[in-house]
Amino acid sequence: MLYVLIGLSALFFSPVNAAQSSQIMFEGYYSIKADGAPIGYSIQRYEFDNKSKTFLNTTFMRLKMGEKVIQESLKAKANNKLQPISYQYTSQIDDQLKAIDASFSGQIMKLKISDGKKVREETHKIPKDTFLSSFLVYVMLQKKLPLNQAFKYSGVAEEEGASYWGKAWLKSKETKGKLTVFTVLNSFKGDEFKSQLAAVPHPDPNEKDKYVKGEVLSTEFPKNKITTELVASPNLATEGQVLPNKTLTMLFSGIPAGKVNLVATPVDKE
Repeated sequence: MLYVLIGLSALFFSPVNAAQSSQIMFEGYYSIKADGAPIGYSIQRYEFDNKSKTFLNTTFMRLKMGEKVIQESLKAKANNKLQPISYQYTSQIDDQLKAIDASFSGQIMKLKISDGKKVREETHKIPKDTFLSSFLVYVMLQKKLPLNQAFKYSGVAEEEGASYWGKAWLKSKETKGKLTVFTVLNSFKGDEFKSQLAAVPHPDPNEKDKYVKGEVLSTEFPKNKITTELVASPNLATEGQVLPNKTLTMLFSGIPAGKVNLVATPVDKE
């Protein structure tokens, strides 16, 4: 569940240049701490394929909590209206394996779920306008919600292969330099958390309520005292942690540099 909450979203809100077939819109490393002590990291990449008009979210997370080691990965695909197309999720908790291969057609979600030994298939009907939960913040900002107006939604918890109702809202916003920083509150599957979202306003003064990109800077989970923070370089998240290079190379087609974000490359340096 943590990787979904940590990986809310970090996407451009403006369309990709038609001359580009594919664009990495965000790539960054998040440091994860419990009670202020490092317990792991998350790597995220968001892309848009202009040819197929699809968004792709690739996420990897590794945590060490006591003697328990948790690794999760996700490849999630949605169309340009954020309607789900498919996703592949894998997790390993010590020696326990789980994999979900999901595909969508309208309100029908088909799953193949494996524990490494057996595969079972399931079919579920999901509520209209359900989206993959890892795209939540992008969906929120596309709706241009006013402050403190709750947005009720149905999101797929990718790690479970099930949809749940949630509620999110923009609690506050403030200007910091060239950025607008929102505080986002969310309740999903019984978990409540708070995120700081940085957005770059549209340069045209006539488009003052639009943003050209936005990224989650940090997230706080009061229930279990876990925090995440977007950092400027990979070593700030992975120092002292295991980095499974082979797994990352297969997932991302190389080791992510983590430089396509507002922390590694501040907007005043772009």
